[in-house]
Amino acid sequence: MPEIPDLVYIRNYLAGALTGRSITAVEVKQPVLVRNMLDSPIEELLPGRSFREVEQRGPFLRMGLSGEIDMVTNLMLAGRIQHQRKGEKPEGYMCVAWMLDDGSALRLCDEKKMAKLYVCRRADTGSIPRYGTQGVDILSPEFTKEKFLTLVAANARRQVRVMINDHTVLSAIGNAYADEVLFEARIHPKTFSGRLSREETGRLYEAIGTVMTWGTAMVEKAGRPIQVKVREHLKVRNRKGEPCPRCGTTIRREGVRGHDTFFCPSCQPPSRRLFIDWRTTGGTTAPPGEG
Repeated sequence: MPEIPDLVYIRNYLAGALTGRSITAVEVKQPVLVRNMLDSPIEELLPGRSFREVEQRGPFLRMGLSGEIDMVTNLMLAGRIQHQRKGEKPEGYMCVAWMLDDGSALRLCDEKKMAKLYVCRRADTGSIPRYGTQGVDILSPEFTKEKFLTLVAANARRQVRVMINDHTVLSAIGNAYADEVLFEARIHPKTFSGRLSREETGRLYEAIGTVMTWGTAMVEKAGRPIQVKVREHLKVRNRKGEPCPRCGTTIRREGVRGHDTFFCPSCQPPSRRLFIDWRTTGGTTAPPGEG
């Protein structure tokens, strides 16, 4: 799914490509994706309206239209946004399309039909599920070290990978960049937040900013179309069995609360005895009751 570096790149592109453009027609091929909070079908209400702004809020993209109308997307697992310029061949399984006054088209594509498109009055965006309950924005000035220390203390009994991946705590770190952040901070994903030292907590805070800045720069540098997910630069995510880029130890994969997590067992040593000790060849099973 798109994460903050992807969404920042998409937001910046769309802000440049759409601002001032008008919608001439709307085609809805998969109504299951659309959450229309207005009184009439969007095919009737949106033509003639122009794009005023594009903003990113956690995993959401908000496209503000004239007449105080908002379109808010959550791309979920497999959703993609494509800007099809005039004469270009469309890509992906189109679910919703907006034809624009310059002959181009904005397309929402999702073969799994999991993405969500909310269309509402601007005053009602707070009622969109999860939109109004996002935690502190990690890209905002509100994300200070002092604020982060407070959040860590409030989540002391949770594994650190679970805490930083919770969008009601931090808005928003997805699975891929959660692994990269913990690798940068040299912290094992199963470490309990309450066991982090002040120095480790400081490293984790700095790593969030460093990794998000680096990831955003790498996605921008790749310069791919906005519907393409850029992941080649990641150091540990989905690199099970490959050598750690820092020390050469084999990257491992484990499960944390239903999600895969990738880490280096040498650079990110566990703070407690776990069921499998990946620092030994092939892993050693701990005695029952441990891990």
